[in-house]
Amino acid sequence: MVQRPRRPLASLLLAASALTFGLGAPTTTGITATPQPTPATPKPARDVAAAARPNVVIILVDDLDWADVSTYGRRDAPTPNIDRIAQSGVAFSDAYVAASVCAVSRAALLTGRMPQRFGFTYNINDEGDKGAGLPVDQKTLADRLRPLGYRAAAFGKWHLGSDPQFYPTQRGFDEFFGFLAGETNYVDPATPGIVTTPTKEDKYEIGPRTGNHAMVEGPDARPADDFSRYLTNQITDRAVDFITRATADKNSPFFAYVAYNAPHWPLQVPQSYYDRFAHIKDPVRRTYVAMIAAMDDGVGQILDTLEKRGVRDNTMVLFLSDNGCPHRFGFCNPDHPFGAGKFTYLEGGVRVPFVFSWPAGLKTRGISASPVSSLDIAATVLRAADPAHALPRELEGHDLVTTARKPQPNRLLVWGQEPVYAARQGDKKVWLSRDWNQSHLYDLKADPAEEQDLSARDPKNDKRLKGAIERYRTSLPAPLWKLHSTRKVTVNGRETEMVY
Repeated sequence: MVQRPRRPLASLLLAASALTFGLGAPTTTGITATPQPTPATPKPARDVAAAARPNVVIILVDDLDWADVSTYGRRDAPTPNIDRIAQSGVAFSDAYVAASVCAVSRAALLTGRMPQRFGFTYNINDEGDKGAGLPVDQKTLADRLRPLGYRAAAFGKWHLGSDPQFYPTQRGFDEFFGFLAGETNYVDPATPGIVTTPTKEDKYEIGPRTGNHAMVEGPDARPADDFSRYLTNQITDRAVDFITRATADKNSPFFAYVAYNAPHWPLQVPQSYYDRFAHIKDPVRRTYVAMIAAMDDGVGQILDTLEKRGVRDNTMVLFLSDNGCPHRFGFCNPDHPFGAGKFTYLEGGVRVPFVFSWPAGLKTRGISASPVSSLDIAATVLRAADPAHALPRELEGHDLVTTARKPQPNRLLVWGQEPVYAARQGDKKVWLSRDWNQSHLYDLKADPAEEQDLSARDPKNDKRLKGAIERYRTSLPAPLWKLHSTRKVTVNGRETEMVY
């Protein structure tokens, strides 16, 4: 793989294992992952008091890269409210999603399974892929929480199918407000006090929301579009309203899935946020960072509501991005190896900000360098909600509470969408392209930018990780819909292959 020279990274990357930002000592002890007990199909936990079950708030944001949060010691984009979650829990520095693209990543989070195992291999295209969606035989986290007495609501971006059988209220959620497509506009650009910034590769002119881009709500998907209000604020308001209503019933726990589309393209933000970042000279980058700030304020409102309603201690709050930043528009962080990479299996495509807090169940842990996955969310929530029963056999994740207490640095993680795959164990990572007939072995601790191929010098690790990829790849069924495209791209100075 040809790569152009880059400046030294010593001044660009702070080792996550050395960061604490006042959260306590980093958890980097070398403890090997222990085998999980053989699970059985769970039964409703009728013997567990509803009041003891934690509430759950999952905040999933869109296209936010690891480098553009301040939780890990960065200063490019201040995110004080995301930091608040970490300050009462744990920030995982080596956290990954199951794919480097929106729909596949979301399917993994909500099912706790690698979506490629049930044919959800590629992204859902807003203009095609008729019939594509999360297969109805795959249970969502909301489906699994319903027998335990949870009330569940989803707000924001869905992107798991637009046909009626895929609609959120058919997938375990009691309430829904949001849009079904992969992207939508935030607000009418003619609205006073709104900044709309063009990029070098805008997809289309911003206009009224139509089709699957329009806002809908309720089980009948009735129109709910208010194109005069900033969508990030609308999603926040809906989440706050649901939490307020749900906490009125002291006997029933709740699950809120808050899926902001921020800071995904298009670039739109209230002027008040844009004005905060006058020191950023590039208007594209400035608008993107301002959108992150607006989203972070929404996170703060959600946290404030949990505190005011007296339920913060026994509420699991998980925050993460669905994948890394897409380099094509020009707003990603160019000065960090994890600053861009959506659609690729560079670290910047699948390594994401991921913070977790549950004051009643987990003491503050600071920053943990133990590798974790978005697959772990379903397992973590279900173990806490139904501790008397083993986890469902098909779940692939680990309990994050256990991982935070006892790190698992040697955990094996494998990703991929044909023809591109990657695998990591310990500090070693293999990237592999089957159509390019190329593979590279990296040491992520010494070389986080993935610039030095070690495969010739370390054939043992190279062979071991390639073997893990091959076992994973050959176990998968055929994709349920087609690959859209692959192509060569250069991301922050590194040449690689993207998959869509």
